Amino acid sequence: MTLAHGGNVYETADSLGCRPEDLLDYSASINPLGPPPGLLEHFSAHFGRLEHYPDIHNRAIIRALAAHHRVAADRIVVGNGSTELIYALPRALGVDRVLAALPTFSEYRRAFQLQGVASVDCVCRADTDFQPTIEHLAELTAKQRPQAILVTHPGSPSGTLLPESVIQWLLETCRRQGIICVADEVFADFCEAASLKQYLDTLPNLVLIRSMTKFFGIPGLRLGYLITKPDLAARVGALLPPWSVNTLAQLAGVYCLAQHDYQAETLELVATERQRMVQDLSRLPGFHIFPGRANYLLARLADWLPDARDLQRDLLDRERILIRDCASFDGLSRRDFRLAVRRPDQNDRLLAALTAWCRRVAAE
Repeated sequence: MTLAHGGNVYETADSLGCRPEDLLDYSASINPLGPPPGLLEHFSAHFGRLEHYPDIHNRAIIRALAAHHRVAADRIVVGNGSTELIYALPRALGVDRVLAALPTFSEYRRAFQLQGVASVDCVCRADTDFQPTIEHLAELTAKQRPQAILVTHPGSPSGTLLPESVIQWLLETCRRQGIICVADEVFADFCEAASLKQYLDTLPNLVLIRSMTKFFGIPGLRLGYLITKPDLAARVGALLPPWSVNTLAQLAGVYCLAQHDYQAETLELVATERQRMVQDLSRLPGFHIFPGRANYLLARLADWLPDARDLQRDLLDRERILIRDCASFDGLSRRDFRLAVRRPDQNDRLLAALTAWCRRVAAE
């Protein structure tokens, strides 16, 4: 199987000879509640709009996002998932060297490479929870002189936040040297108070990459957006194909942002279950769980245990549970894996499966 991304349920199911619905997917970090209640009925009520082209300017969803984040509408660009924006961004930035704090979403590197942008890697370590240090960033910035710096907040796949000291260093350094700061915040909805959007006026060269698919449980619709200064937003928007955001995605975006009870329920559920999962998983012999603020957890297996690929195969074969092997992430190892935070009954099933695996390993 080619598991370069989480959520690859179709290929996985095909290899196992089962249906995607038969899998319990812990590899993709999607809201465990699924889409907001009433979304299907909302689609049905507006089904007639499919006779027309989508709004080419995405006006309704942009207005809703601007109100949600309390920013001007001309700062926002909406795309067919955040990945479409990631691929447009290097051309819009016009840079030839970027410093990337790793690990992060692999499509950034591909997007930079396609545009001939040199990527300087700042590989973060486990002892800093896979977030960069000021010393490492400062050293590479002085030597390599990047025109842009990429960070991930919360981290992927660690789920950890940038330290406040690093944030302040980024603000000061990027402002003083005219460096563009790109922050991947596709999971920031789960810790919105920590979002760097509060610095949009402080640092004009700040670019935030956001997603609606994770928090609102609609990855199949593809809906992402970017927040930055108006002139850069216009340059990114000019590079996108017309009608890239379909009518259903536009409808879903506006509807989802209005579901405040669902948002509150999501935050409460994820916080409660994340804490419970950390406690339960930490009790398993040889399991180290990194502290995270998103709807997923990064775990590391001790050297005396089989590696994460072995665990992944075992859970798939026995339980039809899919986890994310993290060996493909820069700076991570074959002992690292990621788990989504899901509903209590599903998390109980996962914990039982992991406990049984530990017992089998101990008996061998």
